[in-house]
Amino acid sequence: MLVDPSMDRLCERVETSVSRVVYIRGFSCNEENGKLVLRGEATSRDDAIMCLAVARSVPGASSVVNRVKVAK
Repeated sequence: MLVDPSMDRLCERVETSVSRVVYIRGFSCNEENGKLVLRGEATSRDDAIMCLAVARSVPGASSVVNRVKVAK
């Protein structure tokens, strides 16, 4: 599988931006079928929503799928 270096850099920027604003345990950002997919575990629904909002605010992150789960 070929990895697009520009998507890798975009995921790095998203990971950095999210980590500055909210803690998501095990947070990761990966490219899947041209979309950024966020994964991890948030302590609250608000944190999971914030994670998505921050990721979407990163320039170049036009299609983002939030698979961050809320801890029970």
